Amino acid sequence: LKHALGAAVPAWALAQHGGNKFTFERLPEANVACSPRPASRDTSRTLTRKELKDLYSARGHMPQISFRAPQEQSRVEIEQRVAGLDRDLQETVQGLCDRLLKTQNKADNAAVRCCKGCWRVTRNHVKLGVIREILPHVLFYLCYSNAVTYYAWHKDWDVRWTAAKQDAIYYPAVVLAFLVCFRASGCMDRYKEGMRTIFEMEKTLRELAFEVLTHLRLETDMDWDGEQSEAIRTARYTRLRYFKHEFRRMSRLLFACAARDLNDSALEGNQLSEEDADRIQCALTEVEHAAILVTHSAFGHAFRVYLAAAWLLKLVRGIKDENLFDDDGVMGVCEDKIAIFKGAWLDARQVAYSSMPSSVIHILWLLTTVMNLFMPWEWVSICQWSTWFPSMLLTISFYGILQIANAMENPFGFDDDDIQVWEVSQHLDEEICLIMHYAVLDEVGGENLYRSMMGQEMIFVSGGLGTQSGEMGSSFIPNRLATL
Repeated sequence: LKHALGAAVPAWALAQHGGNKFTFERLPEANVACSPRPASRDTSRTLTRKELKDLYSARGHMPQISFRAPQEQSRVEIEQRVAGLDRDLQETVQGLCDRLLKTQNKADNAAVRCCKGCWRVTRNHVKLGVIREILPHVLFYLCYSNAVTYYAWHKDWDVRWTAAKQDAIYYPAVVLAFLVCFRASGCMDRYKEGMRTIFEMEKTLRELAFEVLTHLRLETDMDWDGEQSEAIRTARYTRLRYFKHEFRRMSRLLFACAARDLNDSALEGNQLSEEDADRIQCALTEVEHAAILVTHSAFGHAFRVYLAAAWLLKLVRGIKDENLFDDDGVMGVCEDKIAIFKGAWLDARQVAYSSMPSSVIHILWLLTTVMNLFMPWEWVSICQWSTWFPSMLLTISFYGILQIANAMENPFGFDDDDIQVWEVSQHLDEEICLIMHYAVLDEVGGENLYRSMMGQEMIFVSGGLGTQSGEMGSSFIPNRLATL
């Protein structure tokens, strides 16, 4: 399979030591020996939930892995392997089309649409939202304001710190409101930068997939040598089909590595649930799986993403060396797109692994707490038994803004308010599947090209024909008439 189709194991990762044994010379104490086994286990596989969860735990080394005497595979088995991948792609595209048709053909009457619209508005606006996260603060200050009101009632509403006698607290309160808004504005800019970078990554890989897959040679466009046997021709065509699936897998792996390194920045030493880890899936060989576990962005390293990008470039370069592209500039475009992808990821990584100093956040929280403790004393002589209401609004406003700012500071996480990176990954994979399945449509644009494919007469522009005698002009004439 490696010789005929080009194995997913990177060429740089193997060193030959005689015979059919390939091994890594790293850390014998971490030896993982692979005995002869079915060929299906030598190919890539989708990681389990536990393995996806463990992507956050770097090993810090490359273990020794041995491959001994791989079993020979017949051409029929290789064809079955590629045919199985083709069937999986067909099922994926068919499921996507069925989902689109189901959404478009779902017709509701006016009453049902009105009810759904009302329910959607109610569900989006009538909810606790951030109040759920600051609910302990709200309950505490609600009880505190009622206690202040009860004390002022015993004093016949004559309290020294009321607004009727002084209003000095309002001036630092205005300054604090400005600082809190400045903090929220800075975090909003970080959230917007995270949105820009993650969709720049997705857009770059989508454009890369279109450039690569639409410039592959069609079976009818391949320049076969007359001396080549039919078996060699079939092998090259099979290699081309296999490349499409490997390109999809490598593209998904590259985005998954970059996205997980961004998502894991929000863990801060906490354990990731298997449900969250399973949202971004990828398929790896055993060698690739061991290689990406060497280190992680949480340790300040970009090795994992650079490694996956190098694998994708080597995959495309192999097809270019076999002259299976109809354009020699595909490799240059691929290198430029990968460079743009890595640049966008580094910008996103800067947002994910940096934050405002904790001392600044702490002083804002401390000033907010002091203000919420003083303001009920200001209002109690005026609001009396209704003091709890403005106090609750003040608590929700300031603590809510601080909580929203903390959530937006790192938009790459697993909360509902964070960027749904796993949805972006799923949409990217669907886009690549559609490009793989319908890439041939890139060849049918233009009327003349369509006429040529259908065996019909093409239309050309011919000079010297005018509407009147002696005039020079241009007109469209069929190619058959142009030869007369």
